[in-house]
Amino acid sequence: MAVKEFKTPPIQRDPKTGEAKGNQRIGMAQPTFRETTLLRAVRHVNVVRLHHIIVDKKEASLSLAIDYAEYDLGVILSWHRARRRMIHPRMVKSVAWQLLHGLHYLHSNWIMHRDIKPQNVLIMGDGSELGVVKIADFGLARYCDPDSLLRPLHENGPVVTLWYRAPELLLGARHYTRAVDIWAAGCIFAELATLAVPFKGIPKAEDPRSMFCEEQIEAIVKVKGTPTEDEWPNFKYHPYLNRAKHVFYPDEHPKGQPAATSLDSTFANEDELFVFQELCRYDPERRPTAYEALTNIDYFSTKNPQPQRNVFEYEYTGEGERIVYPHRKIRPTNTTATEEADRKRAKT
Repeated sequence: MAVKEFKTPPIQRDPKTGEAKGNQRIGMAQPTFRETTLLRAVRHVNVVRLHHIIVDKKEASLSLAIDYAEYDLGVILSWHRARRRMIHPRMVKSVAWQLLHGLHYLHSNWIMHRDIKPQNVLIMGDGSELGVVKIADFGLARYCDPDSLLRPLHENGPVVTLWYRAPELLLGARHYTRAVDIWAAGCIFAELATLAVPFKGIPKAEDPRSMFCEEQIEAIVKVKGTPTEDEWPNFKYHPYLNRAKHVFYPDEHPKGQPAATSLDSTFANEDELFVFQELCRYDPERRPTAYEALTNIDYFSTKNPQPQRNVFEYEYTGEGERIVYPHRKIRPTNTTATEEADRKRAKT
């Protein structure tokens, strides 16, 4: 198991009265509370599992004992890029297949992750779950059942790491859906298949209070071109469209930027290209759900090779040994609290 620790900021008190100064917030931070609540409610093979909640009153901290995964996709992608060695197509499919299964479970339970990226997609190491993919880090996750939403989603501020942020978020959509996770999954699939980030915007200055980023929009348009009204009927109604019109309709292409013609050569085959194009459709309403992608796209449902539970099963070196990727960097922690929790649980 790994332990994720959250510490409550120290409370500044008046030395005479002992009362808290000013309007300090006392207690657990909202993202911590949200992540703890969600992890307690979910149980799926492709979602990281919460084993214990450890409260240390003396240190004013809360720790979550979760599955320990030795790898994440960020580390694996970096390893392959450094060696200019493509990931085996069967491993690409197995990772994407398990990621979509995890998203299908979350979305079926009205949970939107809102930060799907390679670093939050873990892969288990040696043991009974060797090679199993697990979605992690639920700090930005949110229940999205429209019957129980107390606040609109857009009031939460920026979500999704920039390179994996869907275009409707970049354009300031007031309402967005679970389709933002599907776009991010499509970006990860492209990275697995090509080792290149498909939409890599480098912002000159990023406003942490806004999801708008001109450079990221430009990176998407260079690949996908300007959406037509047929492709995305609601495109013209987005709040930030005027700020980005010069990107969608540059002087050299006043009727809209054409899509890049190099995609065919970037992907190894048409099946992989089709998956990327489907998951990263401009119109969120036309993106497949995770379930639809798994059942309706032939790449996942019928075509060989079949995806595997152990994504490492097909990754071998020339000597016939499994590639040993670098482990994720995890800060060692004192296991006393975890062991104490185990003992108490055993007694009950």
